[in-house]
Amino acid sequence: MRISMQILADRVRQNYPDCRAGELSDEMNLKRPLFYQSGASLRKNKVYIAHESDMTREILESHGDNLLLVTEDAGQEKTEPLPGVIFFSEDCDPEALFNTVQRAFDTYDAWDERMQSMALSENTMKALLDASYRIFHNPIMVTTKEGFVVDHSSLMDSVAELQHALQHCCIPKDAGAGDTSSVHHYQEPESHRNHLFVEIYDKNRNVYRLILLETSRRLKVSDEHLLLHLSKYIEQMVERFTVVQPDVSYTLDRLLSNVLTDENIEKSSLQARFQSFHWEERHSYFCMNIHVSTVDRQNLTVIRFLCNRIEGLIPGSCAFFMNERVVVCVNLTEGGTTLDEALEAVTGFLQDSYLKAGISYAFTGLGSMRQYYLQSSIALEEGMKRYPLRWVNRFEDIALDYLMGKCTERLDPEVVCSRAVLTLREYDEEHKTDYYETLRTYISCQMNAVQAAKTLFIHRSTFLYRMAHIKELIQIDLDDPDQLLYLLLTYRLLEPEEARASSSDNDSHSS
Repeated sequence: MRISMQILADRVRQNYPDCRAGELSDEMNLKRPLFYQSGASLRKNKVYIAHESDMTREILESHGDNLLLVTEDAGQEKTEPLPGVIFFSEDCDPEALFNTVQRAFDTYDAWDERMQSMALSENTMKALLDASYRIFHNPIMVTTKEGFVVDHSSLMDSVAELQHALQHCCIPKDAGAGDTSSVHHYQEPESHRNHLFVEIYDKNRNVYRLILLETSRRLKVSDEHLLLHLSKYIEQMVERFTVVQPDVSYTLDRLLSNVLTDENIEKSSLQARFQSFHWEERHSYFCMNIHVSTVDRQNLTVIRFLCNRIEGLIPGSCAFFMNERVVVCVNLTEGGTTLDEALEAVTGFLQDSYLKAGISYAFTGLGSMRQYYLQSSIALEEGMKRYPLRWVNRFEDIALDYLMGKCTERLDPEVVCSRAVLTLREYDEEHKTDYYETLRTYISCQMNAVQAAKTLFIHRSTFLYRMAHIKELIQIDLDDPDQLLYLLLTYRLLEPEEARASSSDNDSHSS
């Protein structure tokens, strides 16, 4: 990788802070160093290390695009720094200086090679940004022009002051308008921090931004050229994430959208319609529903990126926007993956993008696609309501909550619940007994009297006495599976009411 005089000077000053430099070019054109031999002609775009006594005034003044690193002669009057020339003290070891320059080139060459490899591999954009931190020593983020954060340096997840930049992109959409330079500057009005950004193009449309934030250290002139260099690899990665679908008469996303919205679709015709996409009746599938914010729903660029990124992460998937959400249908057989592997591949991206998803069960066959799509929608809605801190909600994790909700959709819990359990609760309130909890514990312990007694911290004989009295009070047959299930559901339905009562008691005691 070629670097500029400015970049090399910054690196060299770390070891030689007293060196004196003339005006230095910021063009990225320098190649590896050479020792200058007296009388030899200069090549183009090289770094030359020489003794001052070996350099004529003519060479010092007209060395072209080369950078001259010159060690001064002892006892001589110090020469005024000239453009493209850096002078070092007489005790500077030329070989040590040569090694310092070589290490600088090694650093940037290794970075460039890694960027090339990562941009063309299955690495995430976050990994590429993290690998660049050693070069910039400041966090980097990629956003759309409207401010949606596509990806960012991992550092931003752990530093509190950077969370605001993640949630509220600091650079306005019209920043840089009218500025024809490749790298734009933006200063935050309140903090007066300077940021650099480069516009990224996808399919010749300016839709993304690569932003370098000034946080850990002040920005340098060299950062502009390095950021521009990094932007080429970001653009490659964006293009790889947004592959245009083949031009077929009826694309898979349109077909799936029709299948999922049409309740009366003829299931016998599905096999033929999916055949051209290699989706077959015998294949395994699952569905995903992703919640998208109101602002992002109105931005087709964001939606397009999300869909393409998810398709890139999950083999055999098709993502599209429908009913105000991103819907993902995954052919696990075609993609050669499992449901768990697919979720593992996409969960990090969902978290980084502040997106929440509902996941259906895996299923076989095209005819049940709509049912499992609805299942993933329910998983999302119930998950966001009951478990707001979860990023991914699988239907199996909220299925019981969903069933409980259906039980009381039209009737209050006390109307639905077992009268036997309610009778025990009323008896406890009147007689200061604990039969309601005793029965619940016995059922929870799978009718194991010894275990139930231990859980309640009472003697086994005391427990048996209570159970005998309970059976006198209410007519229950715990050997009947249906009645046992009804009792279990009743206790589950009454839990929210108990929690509210407990909270109310605690509040009254604390006051």
